Amino acid sequence: MKSIHSFFRRLQWKLTLSYAVVTAGTVIILAALLVFIVFFAETQNSSRIYDSFFWSKTGFQDNIPDLLNNPDILQTWLERIQKDGFTNADFQSYTIRETLDYANTIIADAPIYVLDPKLNLLAAVPAIDSGSIGKPFNKREIKGYSIGRILDAALVGDKNYSAQNMVFPDGAHLVAFPLRKSDADPVVAIVIYQIKPVIFATPANLEIYQVFFTVIAIIMLMAALPVGAVFGWLASRGLRKRLANLSAASKAWSTGDFASMPRDKSNDEIGDLTRNLNNMAEQLQSLLQTRNELARIEERNRLARDLHDTVKQQTYATRMQLSAAKNLLTSNPQGAAEHIEAALQLNRETQQELKLIIDELRPAALEDRGLAQAIGVYAARWQEHTGIKAITTINGEGSIPVEVEQVLYRILQESLSNVARHAEADTVNLVFSIDPDRVSLTIADDGCGFELDAVSAHSLGLGGMKQRISEINGSLTIDSTLAVGTKVSAEVKLHTTGTK
Repeated sequence: MKSIHSFFRRLQWKLTLSYAVVTAGTVIILAALLVFIVFFAETQNSSRIYDSFFWSKTGFQDNIPDLLNNPDILQTWLERIQKDGFTNADFQSYTIRETLDYANTIIADAPIYVLDPKLNLLAAVPAIDSGSIGKPFNKREIKGYSIGRILDAALVGDKNYSAQNMVFPDGAHLVAFPLRKSDADPVVAIVIYQIKPVIFATPANLEIYQVFFTVIAIIMLMAALPVGAVFGWLASRGLRKRLANLSAASKAWSTGDFASMPRDKSNDEIGDLTRNLNNMAEQLQSLLQTRNELARIEERNRLARDLHDTVKQQTYATRMQLSAAKNLLTSNPQGAAEHIEAALQLNRETQQELKLIIDELRPAALEDRGLAQAIGVYAARWQEHTGIKAITTINGEGSIPVEVEQVLYRILQESLSNVARHAEADTVNLVFSIDPDRVSLTIADDGCGFELDAVSAHSLGLGGMKQRISEINGSLTIDSTLAVGTKVSAEVKLHTTGTK
């Protein structure tokens, strides 16, 4: 299960899923937008129809009730409205900017009838036989439709526009609206006319289209998911391969193998990154070579210093003793013998120093045994050569990276060399500890100690130890007190060494 989870966390799967989600989301958004546009258009249509009803009725409402007592003026006014439409002067109540646009949706040349509450004809345009004026208006059919339903709604003063109009197939509305001076007054007349509001061309069977859009959206969604996933998989395949090459190269570099150089000739960001990493690897390889060369130079300088401080000085002292013995050989054989004995002692010390230096040049002892055993062997040999007691304590066990062993072994050699030359100590305590996440080495002597501030910043001994430990991300602490002794502590956290 864990491996499956890791597989789906790969970059290629992330891009695949993102393509699929984005594609499907786009389809859903577009479908929702389309449905929204349809509903919005329908809402706007309903609003335009309502406004046409309201303002055209308002134009008749504000004039016809006042003209009922003047049939001739009423007839003339109706003829003007049918021909030219309403003007601002026809409205006694408030108006808005679009009042005339909505009111003048009356169909030109369509008849207009004015009836009294008893459905007697009061006026009509175009003008009809005067003999019909004042007589009952027949609920005749207009365009083949009976208008009895909308007349009945108008007679009772129904304010519901949907009950007072009927729609023709061409989008025109036949309306019959009751007219009164105010809502508190009774109906004084009924006006019948036709309007055709300007509306969006939405289908009459909108419900069918809504179902159609929904079905299409579901089908597109079902198709978009696999299509988006396949496209994402193919698009990310090459990208994943290029990144895998970079990952493999970086893993090889971490082990010191710079032979692996990924090649990517593309001009995109990954191509630029590949070339930059290759340049960095080449510079790092050059830096490591330089560092190794400097380490060898430093080792030679340290060896030269050790030979100068010990072997050279002791050899010179031996020569002086032998010269003195030669001068006294005839005159004072006893004194000459004493000088020869001193020379022999110096010679033995020189041999011991040379043996220590040779041992320091042979960390190959680590190849045959672990660091813990090598510390014990080296401490015993050092004690034999120097006469200084070495107490070794080993805590824990486990495997340690080779580079860590080499650095700690060199620090042990350098520290004990310093104790032998400078500390005038009687005892040295060596403590080596191994934990699962760290390893430490402590060298503590009971010698004369020294002042840390008095040590040159360019000291090869202490400086070399600090440089060695820093190369493996370790830490080195040196504590020294005059007449008490010196303590050197080295610690390395194993998980920071970059080794396996």
